[in-house]
Amino acid sequence: MKNVTNKLMRDMQNRRIAGVCAGFARYFGLENWVVRIVTVGALFFSFSLIFFAYVAAWLILERDDEMFNSGKNNSQTFDTKTDDNYHFDIKANAWQAGQPPKHALNSISKAFERLESRIQAIEKYATSERFRVEREINRL
Repeated sequence: MKNVTNKLMRDMQNRRIAGVCAGFARYFGLENWVVRIVTVGALFFSFSLIFFAYVAAWLILERDDEMFNSGKNNSQTFDTKTDDNYHFDIKANAWQAGQPPKHALNSISKAFERLESRIQAIEKYATSERFRVEREINRL
């Protein structure tokens, strides 16, 4: 499941109009489309209330583009001390934010294949004659 942020802000990266629905979706860990459909549905029942609430949220909530531009996004990445950083958000239900399990499994499988090939290259070097010679030279 996607990390839930501790501060409600307008999401300027995933916005359609002002980022209010995207901000609520990120805050509650939901997909953007779910919050947008609920908002449009609520507009049919109480246009003036929802419209003024949306405009008020637009004016009151802070923009998060400063946080995004400075590189402090709240996504979970796993540092492998290499050039590859892996990001896996798996959703349990259709309305939650994240990747479907099948897509996440394919991503994990590809990441393991890349790591496996790197491990094989390290093992090949560690068992080579060149490694033994370089190790002996370094011991001198």
